[in-house]
Amino acid sequence: MSRQNRPDEANVQQQTAMPVRILVKGASTVTWTSGMGGPRTNFTYPRVLEQELRGRGRDVESWVTAMSAERTTSILRRWEVEVSGFSPDVIVLHYGHMEAIHAFIPRWFERHVRGLRDRPGPIRERYRRLVLAPVWKVLVRVQQKIDRRLPQRLFHRRPEKVTALLERYVSRVQLFHSPLVIVMGLTSPNLRWRDWFPGLHGRIAEMDQALAGLVERIDRPNVQFQPVWDLAEEWDARGVDPRADGGHYTPEFHRVVGGLLAERVEAWAATQPHLTPRD
Repeated sequence: MSRQNRPDEANVQQQTAMPVRILVKGASTVTWTSGMGGPRTNFTYPRVLEQELRGRGRDVESWVTAMSAERTTSILRRWEVEVSGFSPDVIVLHYGHMEAIHAFIPRWFERHVRGLRDRPGPIRERYRRLVLAPVWKVLVRVQQKIDRRLPQRLFHRRPEKVTALLERYVSRVQLFHSPLVIVMGLTSPNLRWRDWFPGLHGRIAEMDQALAGLVERIDRPNVQFQPVWDLAEEWDARGVDPRADGGHYTPEFHRVVGGLLAERVEAWAATQPHLTPRD
């Protein structure tokens, strides 16, 4: 083909809409539902987000790297591989919930007790039933008593550490073409979790405010905060628990949150030439 008969490269670039690439990171709030084991269509909100955008005629490529009991301290470990390699247009960050749950029980021990990677075997089964489960129950009861007496000011350092790590992550990903970064807000625990963890409600409220303050401090149009606290309170007021197991969203609440994110992503994608086909 002669050069004069070739399609103009700038025109092709303008006319071809690329898929919206979405990276979602966080802990079990991203990947679990209340309760688990339901039908295949009980989507978590990243899948709902993908479905909603496809329903609006957009092609989507999504990647979820969330894991149960994941803390913010892990967020910088693989960021270059995830961001430079995948080149996401949208990054959703859902962190801070795990750091607010326990007053002192370490993360590694909770993963050891409640993780889903335990292998079968007579000795292992006895160990989990006769040693691990009783020790866990004692620790939780001790934590309950301590949690009722601990002053809230002892928790202030955790939100500071979480937001400092998130701010470092957000500043790093701006090096790769300034994707839309959505920082997810948190929901209050239901009465069941408040009984198990008496200080949890206050800790999560403080963490949620710190996350909103982080986005306000960064002050960039492509770094946004998605609040969910008031939405969960509205559901509670109607007598519908949006996190029936205590902290994880029900499939219905996942669907609402995914819809809110779809609206936010759609509004941003409409401003991006590579995501919007042109005549």
